[in-house]
Amino acid sequence: MGRFDISSEVAEEWRGKFREQIQPLVDEEVLAVGTFRATGAGTKYAISKTQAGALAYGAASLIGKKRAGGLPGTFLLAVTPTKLHAFKYRMKRNGVAVKEEVGAWDRSGLEVTTERLATTTRVQLEWPAEGDKIVCDQDGMGDNPWADDVMRVLQAR
Repeated sequence: MGRFDISSEVAEEWRGKFREQIQPLVDEEVLAVGTFRATGAGTKYAISKTQAGALAYGAASLIGKKRAGGLPGTFLLAVTPTKLHAFKYRMKRNGVAVKEEVGAWDRSGLEVTTERLATTTRVQLEWPAEGDKIVCDQDGMGDNPWADDVMRVLQAR
């Protein structure tokens, strides 16, 4: 197992923790929940290391937030049979604290594309009929089995 790989036991444990927090907040069965982030994490890291300044860092953050449809820097995507939900959250030592729903969309008409990058997978969620588009990244470096679950469910449709 590599440095950022997650064992199947840990992945399954956290699947349960994510679902346990999301299920009471939605009206349908939760099919998958995963962690995602706005784009630009690598750019912001480089800006901070080169001390390019707060203005450049802020600009990179705003661009990422705009591409992610106004979603927070990190968020959960939860898939139900008919909807895709986004939730603001915070990781705790032994679990997750879901704060609030920050978006919900019908799955009908949703087009999903992914692109593998050096340290993450870029995700594009697009509803062409409505003109809505969200571009985000799977959270973390390396394995993210929960975000992979979300992509599998969304692309299976």
